[in-house]
Amino acid sequence: MPELAGVIFDIDHFAVHDGPGIRSVVYFKGCPLRCVWCHSPESQRMEPQPLYIKSKCLFCPSCAGEQCPNGARQVCGRMVTIDELMEELLPNRVFFESSGGGVTLSGGEVLSQPRFAAALLERLRGEGIHTVVETSAMGSPDDLMGISALADLLYCDVKAMDPEKHKEYTGAGNETVLSNIELLADNRGRRGIVLRIPLIPGYTDSVDNISKIYSYALAIGVTEIHLLSYNPSAPAKYEWLSRSYTPGLPERQSASYLDDLKNTAPSGINVTIM
Repeated sequence: MPELAGVIFDIDHFAVHDGPGIRSVVYFKGCPLRCVWCHSPESQRMEPQPLYIKSKCLFCPSCAGEQCPNGARQVCGRMVTIDELMEELLPNRVFFESSGGGVTLSGGEVLSQPRFAAALLERLRGEGIHTVVETSAMGSPDDLMGISALADLLYCDVKAMDPEKHKEYTGAGNETVLSNIELLADNRGRRGIVLRIPLIPGYTDSVDNISKIYSYALAIGVTEIHLLSYNPSAPAKYEWLSRSYTPGLPERQSASYLDDLKNTAPSGINVTIM
């Protein structure tokens, strides 16, 4: 049988915001959602795709295409096997062990490649490496439970509690997302789950939306929440794909506004601003 392989679009070594300690983050390609603010639009399609980074282009008379020496034209995404990934990840074991870190699976959406994700998690567990899975929880409940059984920690995105707004913003309602998170909470005994809220100005960062997410977390017994302040670097990536960025150029939330959102959390909810 051919060796199991998956499609990734990046590996970020020495990351410190995607789980405890120093981590390597493996970014899976493919996502069922189409969030209007998506920070990684190059991750949405499963297959490798061409990128054109105009800022690196020297407008040579004869274009070298994907062989561009300046990196203006690239292919985003590559097929890798578990063995190939482990060869890239294991050299960082010393940093994982010294910092309490490990490997994080992110995306795109990890649930878009569930067999590959589960196989990678199983190998990492066999090596004694701590694992985190970042997921939108938009996928098969069975796949999510299988991945949960192999991961040390789950980071689950919650974007909008209003189902119509969620559909408007992401292309799908939030019913599957919320039911999967509830199933996950029951399955894990409320342990090892963090809800993460991407704070997109004008979309998800209202006091009303955040308060509803806090109430939802209390109701299902999840106590850890991360508020992810807006990252203004996304628009440049849309140019690589000749796409427009719908939110425009919003400013990052002020520190005082983030503090206000944090301070509205009810007793029993631990909030971290990221």
